[in-house]
Amino acid sequence: MIKVNNSLINAQEVDITQIPVVSDDTLELEADIKSEIFYRLLEAHRLAKINVQMGNITNRGFATYVCTNKNVWSLGTNFNNTRNDISSVCGERSAILSAYNHALVSYMKNPQNGFDFKIKYLCMSSNIDINEYYDFIVPCEDCLSWLNTNRCFDEDTTIFSFVRKEDGILKISATKLVKLLPYRTVKTSNFYCADKKIKITKFANDSLAKFAITNDLIKTMLLKTYEAYKNNSLTKISGQNIAASMLFDDEILTFSKLDWTKRWFVEPLEYICAQAMHKTEGKLQIKAICYFGDEYNNSDIKDGVVSVKTLGRIRQKHASSDTVLILNLENEILVTTIGEYLPKKFVQGYKI
Repeated sequence: MIKVNNSLINAQEVDITQIPVVSDDTLELEADIKSEIFYRLLEAHRLAKINVQMGNITNRGFATYVCTNKNVWSLGTNFNNTRNDISSVCGERSAILSAYNHALVSYMKNPQNGFDFKIKYLCMSSNIDINEYYDFIVPCEDCLSWLNTNRCFDEDTTIFSFVRKEDGILKISATKLVKLLPYRTVKTSNFYCADKKIKITKFANDSLAKFAITNDLIKTMLLKTYEAYKNNSLTKISGQNIAASMLFDDEILTFSKLDWTKRWFVEPLEYICAQAMHKTEGKLQIKAICYFGDEYNNSDIKDGVVSVKTLGRIRQKHASSDTVLILNLENEILVTTIGEYLPKKFVQGYKI
């Protein structure tokens, strides 16, 4: 059990034993685990507040405690060296990196114990006063693009945060990470034929009607995306070819992935979105997106084809939860929505 200054608890005027744990899952925490989670959340909250006090450029503090399956805890806070995304690391990624390095050092000292690096808990807090907490804290889309693998996470990885709902009672919210991730069981395909069956979800049906998108238009987007995929020769470095199309107004724009190196590449949807923003002078409203391409061959790590990061960013302004998402799967075409693919809408509120 970690030691925390008692004044921290008294200042919040809470009785740990009386704090309920709320979850959509059947989750029973033993008293000592619940107490541990509470203390970790409180310490993360303190770190997030100190981070802002020390001059965090964005004036928003997030901190996360992560716990591995070996019950090793590591704490990290968001680091914003500049206002640019490229110089920012969120609290959960910072904590995961700390935990990973700790695991490596432990393995180096005792290789006979093996290297088992799986995250069991993420305890997330912000600098917002606990009395003002309302909804639970979840990873942003940039972090979800990290978490959307099965290398360091599994079906039991759980996210905890403080929350106060309408009744004003302080609670601990528990959410399984998999509930925040897109279709993890869906495997995309690079094979396409015109007679492939099209499966449309209920929410997508409503969106198709809203944006007047017909089956013929869906097939047109698929064909354009497939042609861009076939004709792309600029992804030999990474070995992952991806193409995307976007429908806005009455126009379809298509682009395919371009590799700079294995690590750096041009994500096709971001490029299309930039083009469309210029065309519409920043008044872009996206009706539909189509993705086509290769999963990475490594069966142990499923990074997927669709960019969680890009979808999350464009949904902030230029798309919506209703925007149609067309995916080419192994045995069918899945027509869904961004809202279904990214189940939680995140509004980070950074003023950059």
